[in-house]
Order: sequence, then C-alpha cells, then structure tokens
Amino acid sequence: MSEPSTQSNKLQWKWVGITLAMYAVFYLLPLSFFVHSAQSISGVWMFAGLIIVAAVAGYLSKGVTIWEPAIASLGLVFLFFFAVLLFVPPIRGRVFEAIIPMAIALPTVFVLSLLGAWLGERAQKLWKTQPPKST
Repeated sequence: MSEPSTQSNKLQWKWVGITLAMYAVFYLLPLSFFVHSAQSISGVWMFAGLIIVAAVAGYLSKGVTIWEPAIASLGLVFLFFFAVLLFVPPIRGRVFEAIIPMAIALPTVFVLSLLGAWLGERAQKLWKTQPPKST
C-alpha cells in the first residue's frame, strides 16, 4: 500500500504573504532608492528583482511553491497602483491612463515571478540536502 504524499496540491497562503512582504522590503524599498540615484540600476532591478525575490521565496519554502510568488506579485502590482492613485496628486483624466500600464504590468510581473519561483525550486532540488529516509 502506498503512503500518502506529504506534498499537497493546495496553495500555501502563508508563502503568498511571506513573498508579498519580501517584495515590499527587498524589491520596492531598493527600487525607491534606485529611482532617485541611478536610473539604469532601477531599470535592471525592475525586472531582475522580481525574478530574484521569487527565486529566494521558492528556494526557502518547504515543498513546491511556484504559484505563491506569482500570486504575491499580482498583489504587489495592485498595491503599487492603489498607492499611486492615493498618494500622487490626481490630475484630471490621468486615472484611466493608469489602466494601460497596469494591463501591461500584470502579465509581465506574473511571468517573471513564475520564472523566478521555478528557478528557486530547481535550486532547492539541486542544492538542499534531503534528510535520509529511515527504513
């Protein structure tokens, strides 16, 4: 008789929250510093940071967490655009102009996060040592 798998197919919502917090601290915070100092670094970090943070989350988590960083990245995009709408002084007619960048950002950020999470899971398989199975 086969043993039940310890790996579940359910989303690990804990890792969605952890990854969202990681994006806030390790992605948005450095990005806000880069924007004011070096625009070339901020341009690279906009793409590479998504992949790196998702890869770290995928590597650190137990089990397979590929969808969790991607869901967290969507939350990041929504939070970013809501923050822009709240804190940037509204200019008449500009609210609808935010829809087009958001429509472009959502799939881009989602795919980059999926790629990063997949890379993190691959690194986890290759580099983390598995405990020996007891017989």
